[in-house]
Amino acid sequence: MSGYTKLATFMTDRRHTILKKYQRLAARDLLYLQAELCELEFQYDSIAKRDAAEKDERQYYDRDWKHLKTSGERGFGGEQWAVAIEIRAKLREYYSAITQYSQIAAVPQPKPSERTVLHEWITSASLGGDCGFLGRDLGGFDHLPPSIYHGFHQEDLAILSDSHGENDLFTKFITGPVLTSYHWFRQHTKTPLAIDLENPPVGENRSNLHYYPDNHIETVTNVLGTILSSLAPLVSIVVLSFVTNPKARLGLVCLFTILFSSCLAIATRSRRVEIFAATAAFASVQVVFIGSSNDSNI
Repeated sequence: MSGYTKLATFMTDRRHTILKKYQRLAARDLLYLQAELCELEFQYDSIAKRDAAEKDERQYYDRDWKHLKTSGERGFGGEQWAVAIEIRAKLREYYSAITQYSQIAAVPQPKPSERTVLHEWITSASLGGDCGFLGRDLGGFDHLPPSIYHGFHQEDLAILSDSHGENDLFTKFITGPVLTSYHWFRQHTKTPLAIDLENPPVGENRSNLHYYPDNHIETVTNVLGTILSSLAPLVSIVVLSFVTNPKARLGLVCLFTILFSSCLAIATRSRRVEIFAATAAFASVQVVFIGSSNDSNI
């Protein structure tokens, strides 16, 4: 197995399917379609204005659809209707292209580390790749443009994975420093990927690349995120129950409220209005707790 077959197998087995969006080409094509529609609109307006100035039935075309459609059958050329039909077809093509562009643009980008791993795997024998591509897309030789997976194309790449996960600061921290530290301890005991993907990683068929499933990382991230989000309310209640000074309590309420909102901003991708609502509710709970504890002490 080699070349595109080997790369496709690696992508699908490791849920690492990264492809180029070609947004520049798509945007240029949309501009061409837009220009064609602009020209057709001008032609139609010119013909419609000319027909409206005639003294025969053509002066009624802007108000009589049936005669406009059948004008060619009665020897009036039918130019206005022909351009209208051409505009209809071009509009459908234009709207279809816009919809497809919007869908592709919404596909998430791979993380720089994901792109780098794929780029290095393709050319590295020690990682198991060494696909030997020769074309302009993945060759990357001196006389050719940079490979599709070169860092130059980072902003125009899409990752087609159902377990790509979130892209918040907390997830970046888990998949970055935390995973790197974990791998430092596990690298000597964890089985690496195979060089030949059709055979088990044994002996000379062991590469230098290790794989951690995305769903495992996502599970760890969700668990740690849930624990982190639960700690702020619990700690605040415990601490406030031991503090009786009103000024100290007020300061702690402010501190825990800021801590809570910071956790939401770091560990989730919540919108500002959602963070504002959750923070207001959390502050209200603390105030109610202080009030009830004061009443019980009286």
